[in-house]
Amino acid sequence: MRILDLNGMELENPDLSLGYLTEEEILISHHEAVEAVAEQWHYETAAVYENGGRDVKKVIDIPGVEARDAWDEYDTVQRYIPYTDEELEAMNAPSPQDDMDAMLVDHELRLTMLELGI
Repeated sequence: MRILDLNGMELENPDLSLGYLTEEEILISHHEAVEAVAEQWHYETAAVYENGGRDVKKVIDIPGVEARDAWDEYDTVQRYIPYTDEELEAMNAPSPQDDMDAMLVDHELRLTMLELGI
C-alpha cells in the first residue's frame, strides 16, 4: 500500500515517532456513462467455387458496446500525518506514573542500603 504525505508526495519510510498513518481512499479517475451501441456488420465473400458455392465471412463495421453507468475509481492509501508540536511535547513529558515509579525505586534503594548497614 502506498504511503502519501499531506501534499500527496509518496514516502518510502516515514518516521513513525514524528507522525502517524491513517487509511483513506483517494479518487483516481471519474468514468462517464456510456450509452449502448448495437453492433453493425455485413458479410463479404471470401472464396467462390466452380460449382457456385461461396465462403463468406462476417465483417464487423461498428463494434457493439454495452451500456454502463458513470463510476468513480478509487485507490486505498495510507496518509502520513506529522504530530503537532503540542502532541510531541505531551508525548515526551514525564507522566505522573513515571514520577511514582522513580519514587518507589528511590525508597527501595534506601531500604536496601539501611538493611545492608544493619
